[in-house]
Amino acid sequence: MKATNILLLFSLATIFTSCASITRDYFKETLHNPLEKIIYYASLAGNSHNTQPWIVEIENETTVHILADFSRKLQIVDPDGRGLFISLGAFIENFEIAAGSFGYKANVEITAQHKNDNIAATIKLSKSLETGYDLNIIEDRRTLRTPFRNDEIINEHLEKLIDSNKENVFYFSSASNEGKYIAENTLAAYTQQAKDDQAKQELSNWIRFSNTDVKKYRDGLTTAGMGIKGIGGFIVRNFYKPEDSLKDSFVNTGIEKTKEQTENCSGWIVIFQNEETPQKWIETGRIYQKINLKCRELNLGLHPMNQLIEEENFEKFANEYLSLPGQIQFIARIGYVDSYPVANSVRRPVENILIYN
Repeated sequence: MKATNILLLFSLATIFTSCASITRDYFKETLHNPLEKIIYYASLAGNSHNTQPWIVEIENETTVHILADFSRKLQIVDPDGRGLFISLGAFIENFEIAAGSFGYKANVEITAQHKNDNIAATIKLSKSLETGYDLNIIEDRRTLRTPFRNDEIINEHLEKLIDSNKENVFYFSSASNEGKYIAENTLAAYTQQAKDDQAKQELSNWIRFSNTDVKKYRDGLTTAGMGIKGIGGFIVRNFYKPEDSLKDSFVNTGIEKTKEQTENCSGWIVIFQNEETPQKWIETGRIYQKINLKCRELNLGLHPMNQLIEEENFEKFANEYLSLPGQIQFIARIGYVDSYPVANSVRRPVENILIYN
């Protein structure tokens, strides 16, 4: 190979490396206070659009209040705040697990009664024996947007996923009529949402294409988080703007990708509740987070896909068709994966989500 070609390849490799997508590893926090460490692990919970809609109010060393940050609410696709409170529930679940690992018992009292209540929960900590929970599982948990394998989930794994929450969780195989219904209508609901001007604008507000924006906001949907890699990721990070997501080409690419996702999974996890209240939404979030962490242990991918219940005209018929003993609150596709990529979704600094009473 000519020296000029080698030099060109070396230069291109250097450019791509230096312009690689910024991920969580870029931001290293030094936390010494056990409570701050617990809050850090809590913040690694799954949440809608990576909006991170939580604030932690510190009353004292043993009492904290988990607050809803309504400035981060998705007004178009989540007008009632169901998704926001589910995100808070996932945060609370991680908080309790992390507290146990650090030798604290977390007594959680859910306080939100109405969808506009900003105090979601009060948590009181007391010293206890360490649980021994491996916190790497929380750090490694992530949403996977890649196609999954289609082979059936073995019964032993299904039992581990849903047995402790079987009163609120149902699994539909992708080969079942219900599974086919969910796949087909999730794609249809996604397509409707993706073409809605208000929903598109809301989505663009949370897109962080450039590394500059990732550093500035440390939230939202990054190229790494959306699985846009390689040369494509380089081009998007350096030449695209959030408003480019409003273009038909971007929308159509998303629809094609969603079609591939719905056609490639083992099945669908559906969480349902008998009431539409913040308490039940928070409970849903805690169940979702438990399942998500177990999926990571079992090498199962999990991808929340709630468009079917975010679009009102689809939600009514989905509840009727699936005929579960409650209202559907959460839907995710799951399936085995050959490898589990490193968790890369960024988070805001712990100090930015704390307030002191």
